[in-house]
Formats: sequence, structure tokens, C-alpha cells
Amino acid sequence: MKSAAIEHYDISLLYVEDEKVTREQVSRILQRVVTELYVAENGREGLALYREKRPDIVLSDIMMPLMNGLEMCREIRQLDHDSQLIMLTAYSDTDYLLECIALGINQYVQKPVDFARLTNAIETCSNYVLLKRKIQQQEERIHRLSQAVEQAPAPVMITSLNGSIEYVNAMFTRLCGYTAEEALGRNPRLLKSGLNPPDMYTELWQSIVAGREWQGELANKHKDGSIFWETVKICPLRDNNGDVTGFLKVSQDITARKQYEESLHYLGTHDPLTGLYNRAYFDAELQRLDNSRDFPVSIVVADIDGLKAVNDSQGHAAGDQLIKEAAEVLLSAFRAADVVGRIGGDEFAVLLPRTDHDAALAAMQRIRENGAAERQFATTARRLSLGMATAGQAGKLHETMKQADKLMYADKLERKTGGSKASNAAS
Repeated sequence: MKSAAIEHYDISLLYVEDEKVTREQVSRILQRVVTELYVAENGREGLALYREKRPDIVLSDIMMPLMNGLEMCREIRQLDHDSQLIMLTAYSDTDYLLECIALGINQYVQKPVDFARLTNAIETCSNYVLLKRKIQQQEERIHRLSQAVEQAPAPVMITSLNGSIEYVNAMFTRLCGYTAEEALGRNPRLLKSGLNPPDMYTELWQSIVAGREWQGELANKHKDGSIFWETVKICPLRDNNGDVTGFLKVSQDITARKQYEESLHYLGTHDPLTGLYNRAYFDAELQRLDNSRDFPVSIVVADIDGLKAVNDSQGHAAGDQLIKEAAEVLLSAFRAADVVGRIGGDEFAVLLPRTDHDAALAAMQRIRENGAAERQFATTARRLSLGMATAGQAGKLHETMKQADKLMYADKLERKTGGSKASNAAS
């Protein structure tokens, strides 16, 4: 038997040999070659060991009692068609060789054992086992990663370089309403809501095409047309050469947070009873307009006559209803760009940008006419005392507001004494 220096392989090997001297000699060498070595004296014992241990490689003599090597290998092939099998034999009979080929024996080494050839045979089988193991590990790793992405609590999208959707996970379908089949092959524009600034998309695209990460907040559209908000992170995907091959988008649904923020903002700027702007917002707009170029600016002030008497005689619910009706009368008389606010318990004010004296008078007239035309508002409109003043230049709106308020009280006094003249002034 020739000896040769051989490597150690992280594999397991089953050695089956009935001849004791050969078995002991070869076993001593194999212990230095493999991590785990199992030894059997015949084919039946070898098959039992194989079933129990499932070694990577089987090295077996052919001629043995109870069950020969070929019969054992035939059974092993039934258990695992990909087992690595090496046959040792002193015979060179062509029939044995043909049967070995038919069984798919991987290597064939004659006795007396040439250790150089046996080493090569073990090396060849070991390399196959290790490569197969590496491929299995990579497949398992890829499977784990794909499962992690698929089951991730965040929506995930992968697109090609031209923006075609190549993958979406389960959370994406739950958030956006589109199934994977409906989304694949389409452009992410299918989520476009029209609420995001165009320059945001320009910045986004320029960043990721240049190989940089982009993140921000986007208002997107669900399949059913409803709007949802996301914090979005988009980054380039690169191959082994560093070239960008596509883009990865990971997002988080922040709709509830946005709705809460909008609710807080609404409560901070609106009167909860009427839905009109509150005093704080009205004053801020007054200050903004006073420093703007939106002149002339007119201000109308309105007050509900006798609200306290209604509260005292009919209850606050009736008083609240009167306040809400007064708000509707005012809203019906002004433009969407005008700022209609409730600035006190029974007092309202309206800012009319780019509105001269005559146009403001016409708006005041609409208050009376709309109230008279709508029977349900007729009583409410008659309860409103009105005052109006116009500023022709910046820096005078606070004084104009005082003037409109003074004229409103003059109108209230005149109405008590039986007059019905609309108060107005220009400054």
C-alpha cells in the first residue's frame, strides 16, 4: 500500500470492509482525512450504519459476506440518489465494472489500495459534497432572506432600472390594495396621488439614478382611491461590480400619525362649533395680509343680536344652533379665498383680500339676500349686525379692523332704533 500526504475534509465517511487487516490499515489513514469515520464489517452492517448516520461518502469493498458492496450500494441509491460512492475491489471483472456504472458508482479503486488513487477519489467526492453543501447553504440563506422580506412588517418594493415593478411583499399588498399580480410589471406611478410636489419626484429620481439613497414622506393612493401616507426610503441595488441594477423601496405607513397631526392642526386653527377659523388663525392672517401686496383688503365684522337672550330662554343648544346658522349665512356670501372666522362668542370677522369698498358692500348685501332667500336662515340673517371697512395700503389693517368693529356697533344701535342702514367706511 502506497502512502501519500492528503488533506483533511470536513465530511463524514462510511468505510465497509470485511478483511480485518485492510480495514484497520485503511481506517487509520481515513481518520486523518475526514471529520467523522464510521466503519462496518459487511454490507448489512454498513447499510444499517448508513441509515442511521447518513454519511457524505461511502467507501466499500465489493465482495463481502451477508450483503456485498454492490447490493448495499443499490439500497443506498434508493435512500439517496446523490450519495457519493467509491468501490474498492481486487477484481477487474468487466461485469462488476458495468454493474458499478449502472449503479452510478462515483469512483472505482482497485486493490491492493493505491493511496494516491484513493486520495484522488476521496478528494473528488469531497469537493462535490462541499460544493453541494455550499449551494444548499446559499439556497437556505436566500430562502431565509426572501421569507424575511416577504414577512417583513414594512412594505417592500423592488423595481428595475426603468422603474418597472419586479417584486412586492405581502405588506405592500395589504397597504396599497394591489395584489402582486396586479403590481408586477407596472410603474410605481400607479400609487401617485397628485398631492406631492412635482419637484419632490425630480429630487427623488435624480438621487437614486446618481446612486444615492433618498428618503422622505409621500402621500400615495390606495387601489380604492383613498389616500395613505408613507415614510419612504429608496436605495439603489448593485451587482458584484458595483453597477446599479435596480431600486429597493422600503416604507412605513404613517397615515394615522398624519391624521392625528392634521387633527391637531385643525383644532389649533378652527372653531370646533362652526368649523370656521378661530381667533388665533384670523389674527395671524390679518398680520400676514398687512405685510402683503393683496391690497385693497376689506374687513367685515358681524355680530349676532340677542344671543344671550336665546341662551337664557331656550338653552345653550338653541344658542349653539343660532351660531352655526350664522356661520353658514356668512360662508354662503363670501369666496373660498376669503378668511371667515369666529373671533368671539357671538362675533365673526371676514378678511377679503384684493377686495375694494364696492365689492365688500356687495358681499354684505349677499348676506341679507341669502338669508332672505333661504327660509331657514331668514331669522338668523336678520339677527346679524354688520360693519365693513377697507384698507387701500399695507400697515393699516389693525386700524381697519377697529373701524369695521365700530361700524358694526353703530349698525347694531341703528337697528335697535328701527333703522336698517349698512355701515361701511374706507381708509
